[in-house]
Amino acid sequence: MPAQGDGKMKKTAWLLVQLTVLLLASVAWAVSYPPTAVEPNYLKDEDVMRSGVKLYLFHSGTQDVLGAIKPGQVLTGYREYPPDLSDTTKETGKVRVITTLGPYYFEAEVIEGFVRPGSIALKGAIGCLVTTRVKTK
Repeated sequence: MPAQGDGKMKKTAWLLVQLTVLLLASVAWAVSYPPTAVEPNYLKDEDVMRSGVKLYLFHSGTQDVLGAIKPGQVLTGYREYPPDLSDTTKETGKVRVITTLGPYYFEAEVIEGFVRPGSIALKGAIGCLVTTRVKTK
């Protein structure tokens, strides 16, 4: 005579087999959609800074940055898209460094195109993060 636990063990084993088949089928028929070329609305709603706007650039404060970027130099602004949207960057504008503010910031001005908070301003391999616009008093 079979033990009572055998029926329960068979049901559990059968359930595990079904779940495994379901898991494998879901991975095999998964759908991946390519990123869209159009920016999503949450990126368009950010604070856009156009020509003439003064802003702050955050940097690491290392000698590499301070040696490479001086007041008066022009950096190229790039927009980095979220990884789920695209793996590319897009040049959006140019900024001119006005002055150094403490050990980690530059004050700059947009001279061409536009930048947004979170954009990257590059000069060669050296980069700064665009943070906020300079508040006028």
